[in-house]
Amino acid sequence: MTLTEAESGRRQESVVWTSGWRLWVLVLSPYALIQLWHEVAPGLFPDWLSVVPESSVIPFRDWANSFLGYLRNDDLLGLFNFRDFSRTVSGWLSTPLDVSEQLLIAGGGPLGIGAAPWVLMFTTFAVLGHFLGGWRLAALGAGTMLYLAVFDAWEDSMITLSIVLVCAPLAMLIGTALGLLAARSRAFEAVLIPILNVQQSLPHFSYLVPIAVFVGVGDEAGAIATILFALPPMARLTILGLRSVSVEIREAGLMAGCTRRQMLWKVELPAARPSLLVGVNQVIMQCFGMTVLASFVGTRGLGLPLLNFLNATRIGDALELGVAIVLLAVMLDRLSQVAGARRPEHRPEGLTVWQVHTHLLVFAGIAVAGVILAQVSDWFRVLPETWTVDTSDWWDSLVNWITREFRGPLEGFREFMVLDVLFPLRDAFQSLPWIGLVALVAAVGWRFGGWRLAAMVASFVGYLAFSGFWVESMETMYLVVAALILSFVIGVPLGIFAASSDRRTAAMQVVLDTFQVLPSFIYLIPVVMLFRVGPVAGLFAILVYATVPAVRYTMLGLRSVPEDVIEAAQTSGCTRTQVLWKVRFPMAFPEVMLGLNQTLMFGLLLVIIAAFIGGIQGLGDEILRARTEPSDVGEGLIAGFCVAAMGLTADQLANHYAKRRKAQLGLE
Repeated sequence: MTLTEAESGRRQESVVWTSGWRLWVLVLSPYALIQLWHEVAPGLFPDWLSVVPESSVIPFRDWANSFLGYLRNDDLLGLFNFRDFSRTVSGWLSTPLDVSEQLLIAGGGPLGIGAAPWVLMFTTFAVLGHFLGGWRLAALGAGTMLYLAVFDAWEDSMITLSIVLVCAPLAMLIGTALGLLAARSRAFEAVLIPILNVQQSLPHFSYLVPIAVFVGVGDEAGAIATILFALPPMARLTILGLRSVSVEIREAGLMAGCTRRQMLWKVELPAARPSLLVGVNQVIMQCFGMTVLASFVGTRGLGLPLLNFLNATRIGDALELGVAIVLLAVMLDRLSQVAGARRPEHRPEGLTVWQVHTHLLVFAGIAVAGVILAQVSDWFRVLPETWTVDTSDWWDSLVNWITREFRGPLEGFREFMVLDVLFPLRDAFQSLPWIGLVALVAAVGWRFGGWRLAAMVASFVGYLAFSGFWVESMETMYLVVAALILSFVIGVPLGIFAASSDRRTAAMQVVLDTFQVLPSFIYLIPVVMLFRVGPVAGLFAILVYATVPAVRYTMLGLRSVPEDVIEAAQTSGCTRTQVLWKVRFPMAFPEVMLGLNQTLMFGLLLVIIAAFIGGIQGLGDEILRARTEPSDVGEGLIAGFCVAAMGLTADQLANHYAKRRKAQLGLE
């Protein structure tokens, strides 16, 4: 780009920003007028424009309860009972779940074999890690298994792993099949994508509560919820992968005489392999996270004892188990990522069997030795209790010391946040008239995507108002918005710092990947330890969880700015700071907005989970209450759709804004 082109680009940018500010004034005008009317003349402002009266609330809850009751008790079209069907499906899952558990922990059963000894699992993940990624990954796999055995988390961990081993392949299979159908049929894709959008926006408990009603409690209920929760990313990435196969590759397959089936299996799926393997990684992590949370419907494994420890505020035991969950999640993530990145190897001819199958033969030898030793001594089968370690008392002492020594500052900070920040923000959100918010999102939607987007997002907000959960939605939204602001303040500078060099970017990627693979349950442990229960604990749990996408997308946006644009700015005499704020950041801003959208989505998911620790009102409280009242499951489901409506509103606006802004900047 020449200097003249750079100056032209800056003038165009100035025009775009000026035009943008004028249009924002136009967009905000309806909302500002309504707010002014509401504040200046409250007596003349009808109450029904502020909060929808009970008599005008659409009875979504009653409809949902009636529909769920019909599914539970009546025959569909006189053919079959849905509850019986769902329990039949859970019965199909019981066999593979039993087999998987027998292999890893229980032993016996129809297979007639003993459970895998801990030494064998230690060896398996050490050899697998070395085969996929070398000594570091081998140390991670072996170290994780050793921690689980030494810290007495072995049985619960193997139960969780056994459920993941069943759910992940099924979620991959169903997701891939749906993605294939959608990639072949635009009509089916038009139906599937909205369903996937809602599935990915629903909080975890909105899956768990209805499934508990139709299936009952136990491992099967958790497995069904896990499969439903984990399949959307596989379906999306299958569609993306198949749609991204180049025309040249398809034409080469046709010229080679491929049939339609051969084209799919020999050409398209291999070409879409990178996207499919990312989907595999996402499915594994989604399965692991949901399996832990499925303890709320009685699913065994790591989640159930962690839930009990948090209920009893046994922070030391919760921390030990939390480390086990973290290690297992990170290990599964790294193994699946490295396996996905591997490419087929072409070995030279003339190699011996040992040279070709070194890892397999080593594993086979050690496995045979481990099984024999497990029959000789129980020490090799299950680590004796005398060899296990319990550090919970030490952690409890540390927590008590922290709360005792820093009680004054922590209580002062907590009181300041509650009284001077959170409660005023909550009151401000609760005072928002629903008609004003509908007008605002409709105007923004019209600005970014025309009348269709305006109608869509206005209907989402209208749903919040007429569902009867407007106050609860605002009580949820204020906490998410507070976390969103803090995440922006923290995440954007961190992203700018990390994007300034390759080394910083690589280091930050490791940190972000580690935080992102942690199950959301884990974030509750340190905040409860420091701030006890309440909105401050919920705020900081959301903050830690939701800052990850803010940092990641800021870093991605800054690193994606074309080098020729940066060179043109430097040639025109811009300093490093001017290049950042006048060139790189404006061009990266669409990606930053997508990051904030993801931050909001993460916050909405975690605020529902944070309601479990208590002291947080809103939609999460309604969803959790439905868990204990099976006759009112519809209320929890409608509250879950309110969370989805908020997430979908932000998602649609952010994506349309990013697309429009990139087009203005010439990035698309």
